[in-house]
Amino acid sequence: MNLHVETAQSISLDTLLAKQESERGFTPLALETDLLIKRVKDGGYSGQFLADAFVSSYRTDEPFNHPLGKILKLDAEALRLFHEILHFRFIPGWSDQSLYEIEQQIKEITGGEL
Repeated sequence: MNLHVETAQSISLDTLLAKQESERGFTPLALETDLLIKRVKDGGYSGQFLADAFVSSYRTDEPFNHPLGKILKLDAEALRLFHEILHFRFIPGWSDQSLYEIEQQIKEITGGEL
């Protein structure tokens, strides 16, 4: 009789995260802050969508009041920025202070009305 028995192994967090990333099939991109701010300043539907998305992602209790089906209205650049916003806390080295500063810039551009 041939029994296959696996033994428990320890695995580093970095190895585990790399394995999960590989299994999920994508690598999150770092947030292009300057481009995000430019797009928010440009206004329009995409600018407001991205501004609201950022604030909602940063302030986890802030609602995101856009139907997600409306991502079809975003161009490729805005869609990429939206994904970057969704994943900014998964990028190593993120800083709450820098995210706060981005939020404040967005609020200043939009007049605080999100």
